Amino acid sequence: MTAILDLKEILVLSGKGGSGKTFIASSLIHLAGSCVACDYDVDASNLPLLFSAEIEDNQEYSGGRIAEINLELCIGCGLCEEYCQFDAIQERLVSPLACEGCGLCEHICPMDAVFMRPQNSGRWFKARRTEGWPLLYAELRPGEENSGKLVSRLKDQARQEALQEQYPFIISDGPPGIGCAVISALTGVELVVMVAEPSLSGINDIMRLQELLKNRSVHKLLLINKFDINMEDTRKLEEWAAGESIQVLGRIPFKQEVFNAISRGSCPVLIQEIKELVEPVWNTLQTILE
Repeated sequence: MTAILDLKEILVLSGKGGSGKTFIASSLIHLAGSCVACDYDVDASNLPLLFSAEIEDNQEYSGGRIAEINLELCIGCGLCEEYCQFDAIQERLVSPLACEGCGLCEHICPMDAVFMRPQNSGRWFKARRTEGWPLLYAELRPGEENSGKLVSRLKDQARQEALQEQYPFIISDGPPGIGCAVISALTGVELVVMVAEPSLSGINDIMRLQELLKNRSVHKLLLINKFDINMEDTRKLEEWAAGESIQVLGRIPFKQEVFNAISRGSCPVLIQEIKELVEPVWNTLQTILE
């Protein structure tokens, strides 16, 4: 099958939770129609809650390793317990909560009785939305690390789906914050929609996100959500964006209907009033990507 040469990914980020990132991402996905939808917030995926989708496939994800002792080979010398820096081995048993998977015990065992096995850290899912378009998301087990690796796995699968089924867009709901999961989510992205709310924390967090994006060759746009709750901070956001040469994509007013729709597990843009607010944003994005 011929690959799409102009496959593009739009990533929605916010620098913090609660700014309306998932509201905007889900709305763009609905308006785009034929696209691959991804949720990179592997600690708390919300897109599956807003779309009717049937799971087609799910795969176990291993983000690290854990030590295991073959008691038939073990001679009880105690070297593994003595040298473990995490006190994860006691009486020839490994505590899965304490083991960090460093592999030192495997290296020093004179009988090759210790081996490292993959640790189940979560699962990733491929679902099919009601209209037939794919939705990819994941669930990282509580307390597990390496969320960036799981995001990379989702990205690889999303691109594979897009190329196989000839979708022109991947539209992704990114993780909150500026950590390793966000850095992984940025790989191969053409355009980032930065969603900010007009508040002190909203301004500070979007500035931190800009510092992360500054040296990356990605087109950035600022979308101010709930702009009318604080007009002074909205002006500050617009002035800051101008100083950073970031185009303001638009303003979305506060609407209680958005929260009501999300609480019902429905995409807010299905409401005509909300659609009329977000549709110009999607039209502008398409023009930029042409």
